[in-house]
Amino acid sequence: MMNNIKNTALFKFTQVLLTTAILTGVSVSTMASSNQVTATVKKIEGYGELGDAFTFKTVSGKRYMVYNAGGTSPIKGEMLIQQSAKSKQKICLVLDSYPNEPRMVQAVKKGACK
Repeated sequence: MMNNIKNTALFKFTQVLLTTAILTGVSVSTMASSNQVTATVKKIEGYGELGDAFTFKTVSGKRYMVYNAGGTSPIKGEMLIQQSAKSKQKICLVLDSYPNEPRMVQAVKKGACK
């Protein structure tokens, strides 16, 4: 009897969560996603006017930005972006939490995200 009540409560909670996600236009995968994305660099677009950041585009068409203080303060794994542009190997981009476009990259890891 107790397990039946727990299962019913869990089912109702799941229904409410899914209904809320549908009504607000937010997918459940987005709600649970981290700030990491697997990408392959298509092209490094260049540096900003001040030379303190650069942007790059991935094969999926998304743009990302790296702030590196003109090269004096590189982010962790920054060289992997250059390597991916040449080799077309996948890298894992660790993004900041702000949804601005282009997304700001905080760090880069070798290979696909886990």
